[in-house]
Amino acid sequence: MATDIICYKAGISVLSHICQYDTLEKPNYLDQASQKRINEFFAGRMLAQAILKQYFNETHSITSLQYKLPIWSDGIIGSISHSNDLVVVAISSHSKYLGIDLEYIVATSFSEESMQLILTQFEQELWQTGKIEHLSFCEYLTLIFSLKESLYKAVFPVAQSYIDFLEATVVEIDIKRQMVRLKFNQEIQQRYKLHFEYQGFWVFQQDHVITWVAK
Repeated sequence: MATDIICYKAGISVLSHICQYDTLEKPNYLDQASQKRINEFFAGRMLAQAILKQYFNETHSITSLQYKLPIWSDGIIGSISHSNDLVVVAISSHSKYLGIDLEYIVATSFSEESMQLILTQFEQELWQTGKIEHLSFCEYLTLIFSLKESLYKAVFPVAQSYIDFLEATVVEIDIKRQMVRLKFNQEIQQRYKLHFEYQGFWVFQQDHVITWVAK
């Protein structure tokens, strides 16, 4: 990851033992949430607050009791992702945009059922070339899914809207350098005044992948 981005990953259960979340004031939008969702929420916020204090000398709360998204200070941008028992947080004071995502490798049944909803025609053809070395199809699908999640998080402050998986495409992939170029289709790019293209990065760790889109 770029040197100007601070990133940490932690176990949600470990963080929940450090801080008893049921003693904290819950935002209104968590009133009906399950304990699992509450643990995920506070684990991400807790890790983010620790990074902000350690590296940016920021101590104000990023949690709003009314609004779901974190509230970052001017000049600071961050992104939070969680899956199963893991949470990952990335924060930067230099990036123009930043999105991070963590995903466990999907099962074969999911990849077969969801391929058409996630992969554009070009991405399907890219896999069929046989040039995606050292990745199974499940890993490839998870990677593309996660990269697009990171991309959507990175552009959400500008777009402020949901964008479909098939409206963005990985147009180039470098397996050795673990980098991709992503583009939105022209209609989406012009509607939200987005950049012409974005760079994405990834790292596989055991049974999951972490991706990020940043500049």
